[in-house]
Amino acid sequence: MVEPKIKPQLKLLVLNYLGKCQGNKVKSAIEAGYSPTYAKKQSYKLFLRKDVQEYMAYMQTREGDVTRGIMELEDIQEWWSNVIRDRGLRCGDRLRASELLAKSKGVFKDEWS
Repeated sequence: MVEPKIKPQLKLLVLNYLGKCQGNKVKSAIEAGYSPTYAKKQSYKLFLRKDVQEYMAYMQTREGDVTRGIMELEDIQEWWSNVIRDRGLRCGDRLRASELLAKSKGVFKDEWS
C-alpha cells in the first residue's frame, strides 16, 4: 500500500492519536499544533476528513510502526525541520512547520511577563 498524501500537521495529528495520545482526539490535535480552544471544539471534524481516515488506515496496517510514545519533542522538532527543508511541499505547510518548531523552542514566549 502506498502512503497517502496528507498535510504535515494532519500527519502529526494521526501519529499522535495512534501513539502517545492513545486515542485522545483533543490531546492529539493540541500536540499537532492546533490551539486548545480549536481542538476542544473542532477536533472531531479533523478525524472525519477523508485524508485523515485514509492515513490512519494506512498507519494501522503497518504493524509495529505505531507504538505508544512514538514521537518525543526532539523527534517532532526534527520532523518539522525536514518539512521546512522540503521544497516539494506547499509554502504554507512549510511556514506552519517553522512556526510550530519556533513555538516548541520557546521563541514566542512573552518577554514582558
